[in-house]
Amino acid sequence: MTKVKTWDIFIRTFHWSVVMIILADFTFFEEGRVHEILGYILLGLLGLRFIWGFIGSKYARFKDFFPTPTRIKNHLAEMGDGEKTSYIGHNPIGALMIFNLYFALLLLSLSGYLSITDRFWGVEWVEELHEFFAGYLLASVALHVAGVLWESRRSGINLISAMITGIKKVP
Repeated sequence: MTKVKTWDIFIRTFHWSVVMIILADFTFFEEGRVHEILGYILLGLLGLRFIWGFIGSKYARFKDFFPTPTRIKNHLAEMGDGEKTSYIGHNPIGALMIFNLYFALLLLSLSGYLSITDRFWGVEWVEELHEFFAGYLLASVALHVAGVLWESRRSGINLISAMITGIKKVP
């Protein structure tokens, strides 16, 4: 196995900060001022991640892992053939999930913000939209975790360790 520095400190800090915010907002602070503050922090983190996707380290840049139809098709074919292709950054299916999670987090945060504005305070459809995106995010997170565990086993690469240390051990 070769050690490759993959995830920089910003990516790892972003990832685990988002994990902590989601855990806090869904367990201890389901509503109220702390919930709102965590939502603002999440929006700020998403903004920074967007910028980092263009100026950050190689594997953090969106162009490095953007899931094009060709990349997705090739990756699915490799998996179907039983190949264990190693990706230093995100594989195309993982990249789809990352963009899905960013989209869900953004819509959850924006719908939450709308629900506390004067114009939409107490408006039922806005609150329902926020609740929908909360459920969608939780389902996506569950699928993400399952995918990470499955891909770690399939590829033989410990993806969780890589997100903690920043170093991926690849064949």
